[in-house]
Amino acid sequence: MADNKMPVKDNQPSNKLAITFAKQYHFDIKALFSRANGLAKANFFSLFQASLVLFLTFVVLGLFAQQFVTFNDDGTFVFEHQSLIEIGAIFIVAPLIAGLYMMGVRHARGEKTTVFSLFSYLSFIFAFALTQLVNGIVVQIGLVLLIVPGVYLWMATSFSLMLVADKSLTPLRAIILSCRVFNAYWAQLTGVFAIFIILFFTVPLTFGLSLIWVLPLYFSMLGLLYEELIGEEGEQTPTQHVQNKANESSFDA
Repeated sequence: MADNKMPVKDNQPSNKLAITFAKQYHFDIKALFSRANGLAKANFFSLFQASLVLFLTFVVLGLFAQQFVTFNDDGTFVFEHQSLIEIGAIFIVAPLIAGLYMMGVRHARGEKTTVFSLFSYLSFIFAFALTQLVNGIVVQIGLVLLIVPGVYLWMATSFSLMLVADKSLTPLRAIILSCRVFNAYWAQLTGVFAIFIILFFTVPLTFGLSLIWVLPLYFSMLGLLYEELIGEEGEQTPTQHVQNKANESSFDA
């Protein structure tokens, strides 16, 4: 990891972003997955319960939406009020997804959470919904343009909800900053997302059972990446906290 002991002026943003943009952060995918796995283990129950709430929310929304789907004899279907239902779903789901991301961030900062932490950022509901709506539109446009741009935008905007929640950025600023961070380590971050795509492919093969671990690991990894590449200066990761405790013990001895 890059040396974070750079001078920081009072009331100035974290120098982690400066290190990220200068490409001075040592990006070790294997080490990050090991740490994310440790965070997922240490906080499994809160992450699992929060993921279950999100999953059940999707199920309820799906059952509700079925009432407005009419299937024709030729196999086609009509989805009445589709746009309104999709926008309503975004307002419900976006704060929950952001809450799960921020649980991962808080775990990376050494904080404990409960399933109720999922609802800690409901006050940002309109900003989350707008951010998610813009993300969805640009990703859909990108997918139409030979798929690759859409996949890039999906990955590049992954930090945007966390930036809205953690730094109170506007949706547009959060999306732009998320893309800048991704671009600094696009190859390594693409590798991380590729691994998760493979892991998510195991879900149908295990009849959904692998989601029990894959989802907590995913949100732990995204939270850890956010904290490493963007997070506040002076906030210790669990690894740094343990190292400092060890140093203190050695000194006391």
